[in-house]
Amino acid sequence: MSHPSKIFWACLFHISFTPLWISIIFIDVKSYIDNHSNLYTEYISLVCICISCLISLLVLRSGLYTDTKEGTSTYKIISVKEEKTITAEYLLSYILPLSAFDFTHWSSIVLFLIFYLTFGYLCVRHNYFCTNIILELAGFRFYLCSVDGGQNQNKGCPRERIVISRCNLIFCATKSLELKKINNEYMLDVR
Repeated sequence: MSHPSKIFWACLFHISFTPLWISIIFIDVKSYIDNHSNLYTEYISLVCICISCLISLLVLRSGLYTDTKEGTSTYKIISVKEEKTITAEYLLSYILPLSAFDFTHWSSIVLFLIFYLTFGYLCVRHNYFCTNIILELAGFRFYLCSVDGGQNQNKGCPRERIVISRCNLIFCATKSLELKKINNEYMLDVR
């Protein structure tokens, strides 16, 4: 994952909407229980959500859970602060507004897809990292770190980065870690 692919970015973006996908599944199942006619929209969305989330999880698993040190650089951690609100802010800013669509009517789904695909295109194109609850459930934590070093970097000139790690980095200040760049802001702790 030295340079994440567009497929990785698309999967990361898609899986970041898991709370919305769960909400849509609930709405579709409720619609099926309440109404047994004209359920094509519900069937199609259930199948699409399940298949796309499964594929996204498999792609992310291979990209985030890696043993290889390929593409890593050694960085010295100057300071560490855990980011505890980053996922909640994402949920409130991006996912909650999209839950206003009526997912049992195809016209509302088309409007949702216009917004979702436009946002997805922009995120993938600009390598925007989407924090999400699935990463937190998988044991990853987010830390705001001041780091120094790395390959082809000016040493002695620390930069602020968000480091994603399965380990607790609070006590890693002044230690060196092997980090992979995800984009200009985010790095992955590889241990």
